[in-house]
Amino acid sequence: NQYLKEWQAVGFGSPSMHNNLEWLHELNIEYDSSTFDSDPFEPQSEGVQTIFPFWVSDNSTNRGYVELPYTLPQDFTLFVLMKEKNIDIWKKKLDWIAEHGGMVLINTHPDYMNFEGNGLGSEEYPAEYYKEFLRYIKSQYKDAYWHVLPREISYFWSKNIVRKPIKMRMTREKEIELKGYDKRETSGKKRIWIDMDNSPHVPFFKPIIERLNENGYSVLLTARDCSQTCGLADLYNLKYKRIGRHYGKNKCIKLFGLLYRAFQLMPTVAKYKPVLAVSHGSRSQLILASMMRIPSIQIGDYEHARGLPFIYSNWKLVPEVIYDNKDKLEPNMLKYHGIKEDVYVPDFKPDPYIMKEIGINGNRLIVTVRPPATEAHYHNPESEELFKAVVEYLGESKNVCMVILPRNEKQEGWIRKTWPEFCTNGKIIIPDHVIDGLNLLWNSDLAISGGGTMNREAAALGVPVYSIFRGTIGAVDRYLSENGRLTLIESVEDIKTKIVLEHSHRIAKPKNSNNATLQSIVSSIISVFEKYS
Repeated sequence: NQYLKEWQAVGFGSPSMHNNLEWLHELNIEYDSSTFDSDPFEPQSEGVQTIFPFWVSDNSTNRGYVELPYTLPQDFTLFVLMKEKNIDIWKKKLDWIAEHGGMVLINTHPDYMNFEGNGLGSEEYPAEYYKEFLRYIKSQYKDAYWHVLPREISYFWSKNIVRKPIKMRMTREKEIELKGYDKRETSGKKRIWIDMDNSPHVPFFKPIIERLNENGYSVLLTARDCSQTCGLADLYNLKYKRIGRHYGKNKCIKLFGLLYRAFQLMPTVAKYKPVLAVSHGSRSQLILASMMRIPSIQIGDYEHARGLPFIYSNWKLVPEVIYDNKDKLEPNMLKYHGIKEDVYVPDFKPDPYIMKEIGINGNRLIVTVRPPATEAHYHNPESEELFKAVVEYLGESKNVCMVILPRNEKQEGWIRKTWPEFCTNGKIIIPDHVIDGLNLLWNSDLAISGGGTMNREAAALGVPVYSIFRGTIGAVDRYLSENGRLTLIESVEDIKTKIVLEHSHRIAKPKNSNNATLQSIVSSIISVFEKYS
């Protein structure tokens, strides 16, 4: 681990292939290459039986790494041990892998290659074999393959592919243990319904769901197609059901959309029969839960959010900073330690590759910018004016690059139309796909946001952050501002006087705090569940 950190390495490969992958959780790695898909000449000859990368989970920490198995026979086996005189086996296996859309990963040794063309040693083979292999790929599969580094495929796989455990041979004791866990997890009565209707809910609920599963609870997860919620859920490898969408800013149409989505949710929820409904302010869930008499918990961290008339949750769960500042405590109000972002930030692992992923090179000062939520009921037009002024100020500043994360396609179109030159010359970069917001923030020099979640994420990471939100300031943001972790931008003049444009100097990765906030929320959910089960 010391050398991994010193050399900034993120992968590992054992000198002897083995299938004891649980050992490698002791290493701080993102990927490992210590296995073959199959190799009868290895000490553990069964291999891992797959031509794809796969996720190796550490159940004790909810973390893991990507395993990249070698899928072609290594050169030493073919040409030194077996004395093969051509690469026909490589070609045949390559064609089969390509046919099935798999990963071609080959282990070669330059010290066994003879580059001189003279007499071969007892443990040498002609380097021409390897050159022929590369020419074969280039000619037979031109423009049909992705030539990528191990760290790049592992990053892609961990962010985009469902993290399912590989089916390997296991001991009878382990099989019984896993079957017992599955039985507990899907027990008939321990059912909870979680609804995500906005993008910040995805990273928030992911560790909560994992912890609930560990405690034997089965979770139905639904998601609204709004503000990249579903895209982030895919990125985080969450299994969910996409139901409903956002209906815009018009109050009447928005109310109709909430009611309509509630009825869209009804068949799925009725079939699942949850004991408890949980969300972070989902109004559609609240409507349906009230109609179906399902007890509900509404988690919230902004006390000025507008609720629905005559429809209330059974329980409210809020940060202690809101709870303790309430003049009058509402019935059945619960509190949790810390802030919402403390649930998932402790498990965050940064990856600088994200800058290359979105096309940023060089030593420019990176500013992550989140526009205001113009369709939210709490939106104040002053936030839009501050956003425009921020973009103009940063656009005229030297060596500054803005990574802007629009909330929807309409907002993205408006930004591109308003600042076409900045978008063309690279002053503004708008990612063309959903990216990990925490990773982007960590690799940025500062953040400016018109919404609460990104401000608080940056504050939790220790990234300098400036808020252009001009709605009523909530207790959490006031708390962060008073403690110097968040700077409020209240006028156009504040932009030039308060925002400090300088490169940040942070440690290699954030200091992971304990998971007290996560445990506090999960304990409250379980405690409420037990009242109704």
